[in-house]
Amino acid sequence: MKTSLARSAAAGILICMGCIVNLKVGGGIPGALLFSAGLWFVVGFDAELFTGRVTREDYALLQKLIMLCMNLVGAGICGLLASLFLPEILPLAGNLTAAYADPLKVLWQALMCGVCMYLATAWPPSAKSAPAGGLERFPYIVYGVSLFILSSYGHSIALAGYAAIGRGIAWWVLPLAALGNGLGSYLIKWLLKPDTFPWRGKKA
Repeated sequence: MKTSLARSAAAGILICMGCIVNLKVGGGIPGALLFSAGLWFVVGFDAELFTGRVTREDYALLQKLIMLCMNLVGAGICGLLASLFLPEILPLAGNLTAAYADPLKVLWQALMCGVCMYLATAWPPSAKSAPAGGLERFPYIVYGVSLFILSSYGHSIALAGYAAIGRGIAWWVLPLAALGNGLGSYLIKWLLKPDTFPWRGKKA
């Protein structure tokens, strides 16, 4: 499948909108629940989010990297504009991104976020179909997002939004977080659905 530049940028913007409302309400459970709206719109409008599609087999690696780049661009532009027009959230975003200073911790936080994102966006095998934005998906999205927000796990696209709002983050954080997100998603997919990987074969 070929990545849509527009829908990938849109996904970054929608995630950044979740970042903004999370900061505006002061985080916590309200922020986590409201942040979920960003991912709900991503799923409902079929926007292409790297952290939700990294394990999909219908995208080549290059297409996934293009998707990631456009996600970061969308989130970055949205975050920069938010920093200009909502200056009250700038120090909050700066404090949040400043906490990502230890590479090993960042990798772990991102890996755990990747697990949460896979659970939030992958349709369970017990279901026969995966409606794009049906209400059946809402609990998975809310619970998955709440897990990573309240646990302070690192979502690479959200971090790009926070970094743009707070106007700064270490250069290595975003690529390391993206790597961790991908590893976490593949790890939980492998544990839950080992037969979907080519080297394991198919069930008889």
